[in-house]
Amino acid sequence: MKNLNRTLEFPTTRCEPESGYTLHGKRFEDPYAWLERLDAPETQAWIAAQEAVTHSVLRALPGRDWLRETVARSARYARLSPPICAGPNGREFLWKADASDNKLKFMFRRGKGAPLETLLDPNTWASNEALVYAVPSPNGALVAFGKSIGNAHDAVIHVLDVETGRLLPDRPRGTSHTSVAWRPDSSGFFYAACPEPGEVPPGDEAHWNSIYEHRIGSGVPARRVFGDDQEKEYWCTVKMSECRRFAVLCKWDYVHANVVYLLRLEDDALVPVAPVMRSVNQVQVIGDSLLIQTDLDAPRGRLCVASLTAPTEWRTLIPENSDTLQTVTGVGGRLYAVYSHAASHRVRIHAEDGTYLRDLALPALGSVNRNEGDGIVSGISGSWRGDEVWVSFTSYVQAPSVYRYDYATDRLSPYHVPDVGLDASEYVTDQVWYESLDGTRVSMFIVHRKGLPRDGRQPVRLNAYGGFNIALDPRFSALNAAWLKLGGVLAFANIRGGGEYGRAWHQAACKTRRQNAFDDYIAAARWLVSAGYTTPSRLVSRGNSNGGLLVATTALQAPEAFGAVYCRAPILDMLRFPSFGHLSSATVEYGSPEDPVEGAYLAGYSPYHNIRADRRYPVMAFVSAANDRVAPPHDPLKMVARLQAEGTQGGPYFLLSLRDSGHGGGTTLTALVEQDVDELSFYCWALDVVPPTPGEKSGATLEAAQ
Repeated sequence: MKNLNRTLEFPTTRCEPESGYTLHGKRFEDPYAWLERLDAPETQAWIAAQEAVTHSVLRALPGRDWLRETVARSARYARLSPPICAGPNGREFLWKADASDNKLKFMFRRGKGAPLETLLDPNTWASNEALVYAVPSPNGALVAFGKSIGNAHDAVIHVLDVETGRLLPDRPRGTSHTSVAWRPDSSGFFYAACPEPGEVPPGDEAHWNSIYEHRIGSGVPARRVFGDDQEKEYWCTVKMSECRRFAVLCKWDYVHANVVYLLRLEDDALVPVAPVMRSVNQVQVIGDSLLIQTDLDAPRGRLCVASLTAPTEWRTLIPENSDTLQTVTGVGGRLYAVYSHAASHRVRIHAEDGTYLRDLALPALGSVNRNEGDGIVSGISGSWRGDEVWVSFTSYVQAPSVYRYDYATDRLSPYHVPDVGLDASEYVTDQVWYESLDGTRVSMFIVHRKGLPRDGRQPVRLNAYGGFNIALDPRFSALNAAWLKLGGVLAFANIRGGGEYGRAWHQAACKTRRQNAFDDYIAAARWLVSAGYTTPSRLVSRGNSNGGLLVATTALQAPEAFGAVYCRAPILDMLRFPSFGHLSSATVEYGSPEDPVEGAYLAGYSPYHNIRADRRYPVMAFVSAANDRVAPPHDPLKMVARLQAEGTQGGPYFLLSLRDSGHGGGTTLTALVEQDVDELSFYCWALDVVPPTPGEKSGATLEAAQ
């Protein structure tokens, strides 16, 4: 289809050849720095002109209506969370959405079997307003909830009276409120926040994150109870122990390490548990003991135990093994350990003393845990003294689901398994291993329809992440489901830099070792061709955030390996990323441009600085989220401008601006569906895949297109 399109006329971009800077004695040109001024009329006009070209291609795609119907079928499904018990008479709170809802609602019932009542319905709010979290007080009378505009960050806490439905006048201090934990008597809550404007020097507003305590109705400003006065890049989280005697306080050096203290609520004393920033630790209070899950002296993780009377004296309860320990949750008097076993999850059940009891059999190859701002969150939930065990599960072909587990019968029973219009039995998930440039063996999942011919003609979408100790676990998305229905193949490479195989796997692609991640990814693309799945011209490379940096860098380093690139919400200027928001703390992952060695290494692969006029780059789309607070929304603009000016042998290069979206996409399901349709339209246009018309089956159309 792209070969049949008219010649695309992109807008002329003003170049400022004198713009740039000197770093470590070397001059770096920055001719499109003016595009960083996103609100400037000239920038807005340029974005609109670029969008017009992009939309002229994507919105003219034959079969786009089929893509929309197919994505919507797999995106619009009923959602239901396990109940959260709080207050008298079995009062329960939960998240719920009908298939027609654009946003999740926060509900409650006054007791077991009572009808559900709506507490917070963001579907009635403005379309760009998001309900980010909601936490009921222990007495069930109040709910503290985070509301943000245009993204899922920068939330502001509001407090709702459950009985009256009215908002209290309380306004906790600070900005970007997260991580709410109520006091046991419901008199107030702890939360993480950045300082108020004016409390820190200009430019530091996204730093100095701390834990504060807000007292309901007091009118007294929240007091700061935990933080760091030396390192502004650290960020904090807080949780309440199940026994409600302690608040568990963490201070994070990104995802590389953290320190953990307990705040003893009876006297507000700080009790050190992991006081040195040298490992990643998760801490739970069980009776008079502490459970400490750590990678200290155990790159793949171990579980330790300590007494509350000697909280820094740990002994191993569950030793390190060949799998990567992600989380341990105490439920019903037993320990449920979730491991990453070759990049998918396994659940092992242990007695309180660490004795192995049995495995919990999951429905299929998939994932239990999820990644959030405070690290990996266990998909196993329940109380230590309770008897209900809740298990979350998802896979490439199953939407996020909830099960109950009965230990006595060793049975997993469905509680909520959504219908997303995808028959999992029609697809297969294979795991393969391939060699990277240096001989390292890397795993990759390949998902496709059963009976797929290995004829080298299949359209394949390759994806990876490779950073920040984040594992690329099997997960469902409506976009992936639509691609599978279209007849496409999904490939997910578990490259170095991620968290699939423990701390050593992560550190193997940090700072001046990051080329390992790029080499792993390029090797994955070449393996897919050599194994007979596809050809480079029918392979689209897709990455988001750090994955966006990955796909942009590898496209510049090995342009012949890819037919198209979809680069979403990336960091692309690796010499200036620390100047954006909180990204100065990401130097622990990428290295610092100010360091002579690390700066030279960053310059060597920084996509914005490594465009070569003598190379033929693939078709690329760069996606900027205008309300992004995680990655610089101007980087895709600058990259497109420079590619259009200097990479003239290849392309074309498109800009897609998500004007009302943050790092994770739009705030409504409708917006997310449209973003998926645009992405799929790009895949089809770039790889010459013809989607069916509504009501037509996809297989015959794909075969004809080949």
